[in-house]
Amino acid sequence: MRFNQHLPSIFTLINLFLGFIAIINIQQENYFIACYILLAAGAFDSIDGKLARMLGIPTNFGREIDSLADMVSFCLAPALLVYGLYTQNMPGISGEIIASSPLIMGAIRLARFNTTEDQPTDSFIGLPTPINALAIASLVLFMEQIKLTNAEYSQPRILLPLILSLSFLMVCRVQYPKFPLLSFKAGKQNNYRLFGVIIFVICFSVAIMIGYPYRVLAFFIAYYILSGLVIYIINLGNIKTTIQES
Repeated sequence: MRFNQHLPSIFTLINLFLGFIAIINIQQENYFIACYILLAAGAFDSIDGKLARMLGIPTNFGREIDSLADMVSFCLAPALLVYGLYTQNMPGISGEIIASSPLIMGAIRLARFNTTEDQPTDSFIGLPTPINALAIASLVLFMEQIKLTNAEYSQPRILLPLILSLSFLMVCRVQYPKFPLLSFKAGKQNNYRLFGVIIFVICFSVAIMIGYPYRVLAFFIAYYILSGLVIYIINLGNIKTTIQES
C-alpha cells in the first residue's frame, strides 16, 4: 500500500530522468535519439496523473513535481533541441530568443495551469507542454529525414515559424482533449478518445517495424493540433452568429 502511494511520483521522476537524458543527447548532437527519448518521457507523463486518480491518491506534491518534470522534459529539452539544430548560428541573440520560445511559453502554460482553479474536466486550455514537445520532436524527425533527399524543405525559414506557432498555442485559449481514462465504461466521448489512442499505438508499432515511425507520429500529432484549432474556430463562429442574432 505504501509503495502504491509513491507509484505515480515514480513515473513522474522517470519522466524527469528521461528529460535529463534527452538533454545530454542533445549536447552530444544525438538529435534523433533525443527525440525518441522525449517520446518515451511523454508516455510516462501520460500515465502518472491517470495512475494517481485511479489509485485515489492525487496530491499537491504530485501536481508540483509533475510540473517541474514537464518543465525540464517538455520545455527546456525542446528549446535546446531547436537551438542545437537550427538557431545557434543566427546573428546576435535572435537564435536564443527563438529557441527559448518553447521554454518561456511552456513556463507560462504550466504556471497558469497550476494557479487556475476552474479547469475543464475533459480538456486542456492551450496546447499541453508534452504535446508541444512531441510536435517539435516529430517535426525534427520528419524534416531531418526529408533533408536526406531534399535539403530545401528543412531550412530554418520553414521550420522556425512552425515552432513559434506551436509555442504560442500553449498560451492561447484553444481547448485540447485530455488523455482518455483507461476504461470503456467512462462514457462515449472517452471511448472515442481511447479508441484513437489504441489506433495510434498499433500504427506506431507497425511503423517502427517497417521503419517509418516519424511519419505516423507527425500525422497523429498534426491531427490532434489541427482538430483543436478547427473546433475552436467553428465554436468561435457559432458564438459570433448567436451574438448577432440576439
